Amino acid sequence: MLEVYLFVNPLGARCMRSERNIMKLADHLNSKVSFQFVPLLNQQIIEQALPKRPTLAERNASFSVYYQAILAYKAALFQGKRKGRDFLLNMQTAVVSHHESFSQELALELAKDCRLDLDMFNEDCQSDLAKQAFKTDQKLAAEMKIQQSSSAVIFNCDVSQYGLLLNDVTYDSLCDVCESQGVATKEMLMGEPNYPTNNQTPSSLTGGLHPHLRVL
Repeated sequence: MLEVYLFVNPLGARCMRSERNIMKLADHLNSKVSFQFVPLLNQQIIEQALPKRPTLAERNASFSVYYQAILAYKAALFQGKRKGRDFLLNMQTAVVSHHESFSQELALELAKDCRLDLDMFNEDCQSDLAKQAFKTDQKLAAEMKIQQSSSAVIFNCDVSQYGLLLNDVTYDSLCDVCESQGVATKEMLMGEPNYPTNNQTPSSLTGGLHPHLRVL
């Protein structure tokens, strides 16, 4: 079985495309793949969102926006993985495609659209649990040596403890990984999926981490 960790900019267009590619792969492979979208926040993401030579106030404001977006995503995840994923995709669509600015008001609208418990969502957005989940995600990114968003780490749990680091998550590149790992042929993956998606939480999030990576 494949385990896929995609490290995402919660407001990024490229990450939204990568997420959709991984969900497409999961649709084709069904029980052979599980995936997790892990929010990433580092200096590179902040710099990309700012003009040249930003002021300290601009840096701090940008960090706050991304941080609050991540906490909102984590709060949505507390109500179920599928709802959390839908919230993330809707948030990216609103910001990237509809050019809306992220705010708590937008987060609340998206939470309504995803049929979240709004009282619980509001509470969780500011909770210590969400903040600790954010720290855990950043620690995971550091342990897996992730430098940029839209990077994926892929494990074939049936074959090896070594992970493959994929920096460009196109559907073709995912198909190449599956074929090289003996999981599926490209011909199979390029056809129409025959069964629904199975998106269980990767076992290594509840167990030990896989520290060994090979870069593709």
